[in-house]
Amino acid sequence: MLQQFPYHFLLLLFLFQCTTIGFHEKKIREEMTFGEESQFRVCLIAEPDITKTEISDLFKAWNEELSFYQLKAIPVELAVMERPGFWGTDILGYLMEHQLTKDCDRLLYLKGRTWGDITFEVLTLGIFVGVGLKLEVQGAVEGQTNTRGYIKAKYISTIQMLFTSPKSTLIHEGYHLLGCGHQLFMKECYEKIRDVKLLLTDPNRDPNFFPVITTRGKKILSRDKVLIRLRED
Repeated sequence: MLQQFPYHFLLLLFLFQCTTIGFHEKKIREEMTFGEESQFRVCLIAEPDITKTEISDLFKAWNEELSFYQLKAIPVELAVMERPGFWGTDILGYLMEHQLTKDCDRLLYLKGRTWGDITFEVLTLGIFVGVGLKLEVQGAVEGQTNTRGYIKAKYISTIQMLFTSPKSTLIHEGYHLLGCGHQLFMKECYEKIRDVKLLLTDPNRDPNFFPVITTRGKKILSRDKVLIRLRED
């Protein structure tokens, strides 16, 4: 366990609560070389109402997107638990207090749907219809190491479906877990993913860890470096 994560910093983590990751640029992407297929392990903490079928469907959609880059995400079911708090900051705070184990390259929390969520959805739908303000957040990735995040993995036909879906949310947050930020077009993100894959041959890399270059340009080559980044910030 890490030391208690400062609550005030969690507000900054929502830099990556998401709008758009950018528009694809197929010609540019196809001209780039992403090397051989590589895999990374995504450890999952899921709420009790998330089924194995839903997890499988989510990762199937994500891996279809990752195939552009010769990448594959392997789900590792770590734990099933009740939500540590109602808000996204509660979930991120919980994740930031946990080290990545030797079987985890990334840590992802799958948020389900409670009666409290339903009430909040109705409230936010009313606000959206009334003033056009969308308050509900479907997912986020912390901005220190880009190794931990959450998504809302279970939607029903409310305001959510007007904008997104669990699969598109995972694909979006999945780009952040690979170090991509927000941009209008995807060229910079493609370059980031290519450069991350090049790090797989770095002699200083922990061979049991899939590296990341954060949105701030910091290279993280081992789980120890993840901890150092957390303590530095």
